[in-house]
Amino acid sequence: MRTVFFIAICWIFLLPLELRATTLRLSTDVDLLVLDGKKVSSSLLRGADSLELDNGPHQLVFRVEKNIRTNTREQRLYISPPLVVSFDTKEVSQVNFNLPRIENDKESDEFDRTPHLQLLDGGATVIPLKVDILPVKVTPQGIDYEQDTQFYNKSGKVASIKGFATMMADDSTLLSRTSELDTPPPQSETLTEQRLKYWFLQADKPTRDRFLQWVKDKPEQ
Repeated sequence: MRTVFFIAICWIFLLPLELRATTLRLSTDVDLLVLDGKKVSSSLLRGADSLELDNGPHQLVFRVEKNIRTNTREQRLYISPPLVVSFDTKEVSQVNFNLPRIENDKESDEFDRTPHLQLLDGGATVIPLKVDILPVKVTPQGIDYEQDTQFYNKSGKVASIKGFATMMADDSTLLSRTSELDTPPPQSETLTEQRLKYWFLQADKPTRDRFLQWVKDKPEQ
C-alpha cells in the first residue's frame, strides 16, 4: 500500500503546474458511463453535482435520460443511444452540459438520428467538441461500455482519442497480469525500485525530465 501511495505521489509531482483542475458539472439528464476510457463508478457519482478533471483532453461516454411526452400525451422515460464526446479543457476551468430540447417523441427521434449538444465553459462560451454514437455489443451479461469504448478509441473514428485506447493501468492491475513487473528483480533491486523504473519508462521525455529535476531538487529525507 505504501508503494502504491509513493508512486501516486511521484506522478503528482510530474504534473506541470498549469495542469490542475477543471470542474465538470453533472446534469440530472445525463447518465455518465465512461470517463477517459474508464468505467465510472456509481459510488463516485452518488450525490455529486460535479467532478474534478485535469486540464487537457477528455472523453465522456454517456446517455441522455429524461421523461418526455408521447404522442398520446403520456409520459415515458427516454434513453438515448450511448454518446461519445471528446474535448479539451486546456484553458477551461468549468464544463457544463447544454442539451437541446428533448420533450417529445419527435424531438427524441431527431436526437437519436443526429445527436447534437454543446459543452459550455463558466462564461457560457462554447467548448469545441467532437460527438459520435458509441457502437455497443450486447451480450448475455449486458453491455460492457468500458470495453466498447476501448474498441472505439482504437478505431480512429471521429470522437476517438488514441491516448485512452491503451489505458495506463493502476498498480494492482499490473500485478494481476503478465508485465515487466512479473520478472523477478535482482537481489539488489527492490520491488519498489522495479516499479519506479517501469513507470519511468512509460513516460515521455518531458515528463522524465521533470521527474529527474524534481529528484535533483528534492531535499534528502
